[in-house]
Amino acid sequence: MNLNPEFQRQLILECSQARLVGAPAMLGAVFSLTYFLDNYRLGTITAQAALMLFLLITLLWGTRQSLDSIVEEYRDRTWDTQRLSALGPWQMAWGKLLGSTSMVWYCASICLLVHALATNNPATLPLLFFYAIGTALLVQSAGLLIGLLAVQRGQLKTGSILVLALVGFIIVTPSLTDLTDTSNYLPGTSLINSWYNIRVPAQTLHQISLFFALFWCIMGDYRLLAQDLGIRNLPWAWFGFTLFLIVYLGGFIPSSGYSFSLAAFVVCTALTYVGAIVERHEPMRIKRLLDYWQQANWRRVGEELPLGVLSFALSLPFAVFLSFREQQLAWLDISLHAYPLAIALLVLRDCAIYLFFCYGKNPQRAFSLSLLSAALLYGILPGLFSAVGMRSISALFFPLWADSAIGALISAVLQCALILSILYQRWRLSI
Repeated sequence: MNLNPEFQRQLILECSQARLVGAPAMLGAVFSLTYFLDNYRLGTITAQAALMLFLLITLLWGTRQSLDSIVEEYRDRTWDTQRLSALGPWQMAWGKLLGSTSMVWYCASICLLVHALATNNPATLPLLFFYAIGTALLVQSAGLLIGLLAVQRGQLKTGSILVLALVGFIIVTPSLTDLTDTSNYLPGTSLINSWYNIRVPAQTLHQISLFFALFWCIMGDYRLLAQDLGIRNLPWAWFGFTLFLIVYLGGFIPSSGYSFSLAAFVVCTALTYVGAIVERHEPMRIKRLLDYWQQANWRRVGEELPLGVLSFALSLPFAVFLSFREQQLAWLDISLHAYPLAIALLVLRDCAIYLFFCYGKNPQRAFSLSLLSAALLYGILPGLFSAVGMRSISALFFPLWADSAIGALISAVLQCALILSILYQRWRLSI
């Protein structure tokens, strides 16, 4: 039997004899204690302890293992050797994901077995196993995804990321515990959700959502590894992910053209920011893109096209559609208006500011400097001029203060033109 070489390598690294013997011994000691606390039987305390240990092991330890599976390659300077191997991105992805967490699943399977023996409701075990294993795989694949993004940005210290993972675990543990309480899905207690006016059982909707979340996480791992291995790909995965979110989230809002377009615009806008933040930004990439455009080499143009540009282009039709609708929205009670085209231009301005700092001498500080700029442009400067009664100047900095869509659009265009011209000058100096 020919195993994936990366999976084999991870198994050899993780599954030492001492671990294979020591892990069941430690878990056995814990379950012996819960056995005594349950009056010398496998009861409720043992079942709850086994489930909590499963969550701790798979979510915390599993995330650490999947995250370090790629970060340690860069830290130990062995990634270049990996890149020279004949392994493809798919082999690399599942080899690292399942191989680095092999000991995690070895211990987690013991916890699931104990829970199955101790539970008072064995009829719900298949559903509980589906949610528990699916959630664990989702979190671990997200850990690998975060690790890939971290090494692309040169962040090889995982301490801060693991602190965030610990905080996130503390926050989401109650909801995960409720999710694995499958008594909520027994006959007579099932909930019904509406999706595009289709009544769908909550259990089915949760299962489908978990499956697609896991699919897109693994797809992200695959595409990032393909990028690191130097494999050129068209951005079909990002395009498909955007369309999926639009269709999926659009089903939960009232069925109307305006509300669906609003949801699509919000999704594309959010993904524009995400695409700008997660990608590498090299000045030469834009030069290659422009050269391919002049040569009419459209495949190469698609391969070099930044993901944020694709999401921004998808948001523009929805912005135009929303701008010509009669609904006029005011946000809260502070006279902020919804001007879709102006908002789209502000998104373009924000991304241009981020790229301006990325092309500077300290690209590692681009994100923090962009946040500072956003605080000035969205809060401090408009609030300062508004406080002294200069509302027109305030609307110039933050067009959503303007009382007319034309005024907001003009202000947004002027800001974009200024920032893009400054960005162009810095880009010319960087190539």
